[in-house]
Amino acid sequence: MMKKNYDDEQENTTACRVRNLRLDREWSQKELADRIFVAHSQISRLESGETTNIGSSLLVALAKEFHVSTDYLLGLTPISIPKSYDISQLGLSEEAVKRLITKKIDVSVLNRLLEHKDFPKLCALMKNYFDNTIANGIMARNQIIDLATEPLAELLSAEPSKRAEIMKDMSFLNSTKIQSNEADIEKIKNILMKIIREIKENVTAQQPTGAIATANAVKGIRAALPDEPQSELTIDDVSVAVAAYVGMMLPMDESTSELLQQLAKQILELPTEKKELAYLCGRNEG
Repeated sequence: MMKKNYDDEQENTTACRVRNLRLDREWSQKELADRIFVAHSQISRLESGETTNIGSSLLVALAKEFHVSTDYLLGLTPISIPKSYDISQLGLSEEAVKRLITKKIDVSVLNRLLEHKDFPKLCALMKNYFDNTIANGIMARNQIIDLATEPLAELLSAEPSKRAEIMKDMSFLNSTKIQSNEADIEKIKNILMKIIREIKENVTAQQPTGAIATANAVKGIRAALPDEPQSELTIDDVSVAVAAYVGMMLPMDESTSELLQQLAKQILELPTEKKELAYLCGRNEG
């Protein structure tokens, strides 16, 4: 999605931000009005700029429906993510939410990973891998190859003089068969390493990340939680935090959230000899 220019005064108006949020979701004014139980005319007047003083009840209803902060709707901040969330909105248990925050991980690394254009594709591939979506198709393909080799095996008995040629053809067909998860794993590995290399290039070129939304979101969650000793936090906590953060911006079902947690954990647990990730974290591994 193209980033908006928040220096433009028009972009900072409530009318413009409500309209853009609605259009991003491809809703009509009537659909939005029905969702928040107000008259269509209220949304029309608001977006046209006719309504200059928006009521608190309408403002809160819009913020909840769009999952943004009221400050964002009022044009007071370019960051749309609310500073705090009710535990029930995260879809996580209270105990899981308590363990979300740590200071041991470089936030800029998480930002760059989440902002990379291929990150959604990586998540989709991993979801297919865990669901065996592609594996089922590969198994069917292998079965077709087996069907093709059966006549050759019969021909081998009927035409012994062509044994060498037939065996060569059978060997070639069998060599084209692949393991059910082999293709998935290779694609995941290739895209993951591509992401890491490109992030490394951006870090080397000192290219900044987008608006510092992660830090503000983390501060908001921390403020809503009871104090938790830092020594009790683990990599599992970090993976849950990443999934929760992404879930604030993009709707995710439980299985997708779990998939993202597994991906974050695998990345954080890469051994130190993985030089490229070490560079990302700003460490000199010698």
